[in-house]
Amino acid sequence: MKHFYFLFLLTLVCFAACTSVPSGNAPLSCTPIWGLDTLLHPGQVILLGEIHGTVEGPGYIGKMACVGVQKGLAVSIGLELPQTDQAVIDAYLQSEGAVTDKQKVLSLPFWSKDYQDGRSSQAMFDLLESLRSLKAQNHQVEVFLIDEAGAADRDYAMAQNVIAETQEKPSRFFLILTGNYHNIITPTAGKMGSYVLEALGREKVTSLNQTYRGGTAWVDIAGQGFGPAAFLGDGMEGVGIVLNEGLGDYHGTFEMDSIHYSRPAKEALGRE
Repeated sequence: MKHFYFLFLLTLVCFAACTSVPSGNAPLSCTPIWGLDTLLHPGQVILLGEIHGTVEGPGYIGKMACVGVQKGLAVSIGLELPQTDQAVIDAYLQSEGAVTDKQKVLSLPFWSKDYQDGRSSQAMFDLLESLRSLKAQNHQVEVFLIDEAGAADRDYAMAQNVIAETQEKPSRFFLILTGNYHNIITPTAGKMGSYVLEALGREKVTSLNQTYRGGTAWVDIAGQGFGPAAFLGDGMEGVGIVLNEGLGDYHGTFEMDSIHYSRPAKEALGRE
């Protein structure tokens, strides 16, 4: 009888163990970024300045966010997109990512307008999709939009939005993506980066400029309209973050091998 009771208990334990749902999130496979680990701390604010209209700019943010949540950080991504679209972007991040969900974003005036400066590229939408996927896996990811196109001083307005978000949520890890004109930190420049650095201090703020060996970007070519244009670069064939206080306008660089243009995301709307 004792043997029977023991076998019965053993069967129950085995059944419970074999049928239980694994706890926690599925393991992430993230592309490592050389030099990022030293910046991965709660409360850190990384300002990244890109050339709009490349695959690699938004893609780099996605990779950094992946590494951040993999390390257990709550990550907030600030984008140079209209604040007025925040509710629609929030809804997309909470959605299933279906065609109808995508259409709600791509039908917004900013994403559907004729004038496409690269901030509404396929790569930027792919970034939103990668963040939606991370969120769907229960990782702590948020997106906040910082641009106020109608502001008398866009850089000051964007800076105040970044400062307010970081002060409201001091334990999060922040990645802010803008054009590399906006994250300049020179005190007299009057740019977003200089305002953010002054308010939050060097211990919390690191501003990086995009570097590359060369390639293409979707930009306005000499005022003739937007399209792919070739760029020469001075990158060093690496993929990583290099701090160099001697740069003056930035604290360092985030480097990629080469860049490739990304077309407007609205072009994909009719193909879905």
